Parts: sequence; structure tokens; C-alpha cells
Amino acid sequence: MRVDGEENYFGMQSREERIARNDSTFRDANEKIATAAAEYELVEKVPFICECATESCTEIVRLSLAEYEEVRSAPTRFFVVPGHQACEGVVSFLEDREGYIVLEKEGRAGEVATELDPRSDS
Repeated sequence: MRVDGEENYFGMQSREERIARNDSTFRDANEKIATAAAEYELVEKVPFICECATESCTEIVRLSLAEYEEVRSAPTRFFVVPGHQACEGVVSFLEDREGYIVLEKEGRAGEVATELDPRSDS
């Protein structure tokens, strides 16, 4: 019998891995947004994509580049629109900020997020 959070006998992804991979897809897009915003030296808040587990999410989170870099200081940290943390699986709630919530992936989800981090050396 499969326990949520574990891979099954056929090597299929666990729920936490699927969530982390989806969140990392949004993170990749946000990295491109941050790079472009830095190139244009934007000083106002930049529209980033919510990094939640919902594949169809199109919510926008506005952060300064400094706020974005602070969240990205750890590969296991993500930001979501308030209310979107409920679909995230195994996470730690870090902080409720103005307009967004910072979460940290734990366990296998944290490992996958670190492996898929575009800033990682691996």
C-alpha cells in the first residue's frame, strides 16, 4: 500500500515531487522575469507568477527585486498568493507578508526543489 509522500513500486512521482516540480516550473519563469527586471533596472514592484502547486494558476504576486532575492536565498523557499498555501503538500509556513506568503518545502519536496533550482551548481 502506498503512503502519500512515497514513491510507488513503479518509480512514479510522489505527490510532493509533482508539487515541487510544478512549483519549480513557475520559479523558472520568475527567474526570467527577475533577470529582465534587473536588466531594465526596475525599482518598482515587479509582477511575478504565484509559485503554488496549481498548474493552471495565473495569479500575480508583486515583489521588489530585493524581496524576490530574499525569498530565493534558499532553494526550498517559494512565494504564493494568500490562500494558495493549502494545496502545497508538506511545507513550513514561514511568513505572511503584504500580498504574499513565503513557504519552505520539506522532505522529498525540498530535495526536488533544490535539485531543480536554476541557481544550483548541479
